[in-house]
Amino acid sequence: MAAGFGVRLRRYWVAGILVLAPTAVTLWVVWSLFRFFDSILGGELRSRGISVFGLGFVLLNVLLLVLGFVATNIAGRRLFGLWDRLMHRVPLINKIYATLRQIAELLLGSARTGPFGRVAIVEFPSPGTWGIGFVTSNVPGEAGQKTGRRLCSLFIPSAVNPTTGFLLVVPEEKVTYLDMTAEQAMKMIVSAGALVPPARPG
Repeated sequence: MAAGFGVRLRRYWVAGILVLAPTAVTLWVVWSLFRFFDSILGGELRSRGISVFGLGFVLLNVLLLVLGFVATNIAGRRLFGLWDRLMHRVPLINKIYATLRQIAELLLGSARTGPFGRVAIVEFPSPGTWGIGFVTSNVPGEAGQKTGRRLCSLFIPSAVNPTTGFLLVVPEEKVTYLDMTAEQAMKMIVSAGALVPPARPG
């Protein structure tokens, strides 16, 4: 009897964890992101005696909308084009800027130029096993010239922590492109494969 009661208690405890943990972690992540983005402008506002909770977050989103509106106009595109070229010419800063720009376009950009940003799989780390990643370049370089083959650069993020990963340079014929979006792939990677997007009907 006591053993059965203990088993039921354990089952209830596990069920409670399964209900509470996803909700608690989600709320914590959302709250942390809210505080981070609110502090970008909120800290400056508070230093000037304006202490309204969430005002920094609201103003940051308004600023992003205004910048987006300006950047989509003809004059704005020219202006930001000049800024982009300037940032690419500043030593050291250009490396950081170019990398962050490509990552942002990879995750948020709606348009794709050729295979750039597409989700793909390649046999990794050994034949018969597959790694999922993003095509970052198919521009011929020294590696392609020296090997005499058409190569692709793929970034394969680490599961759970996608800020690290592996850069692979592989023959293009060994790359298999997938139909899933970058967002779906990131969800799959961050969840360690638990969230698998459904296959599109072909």
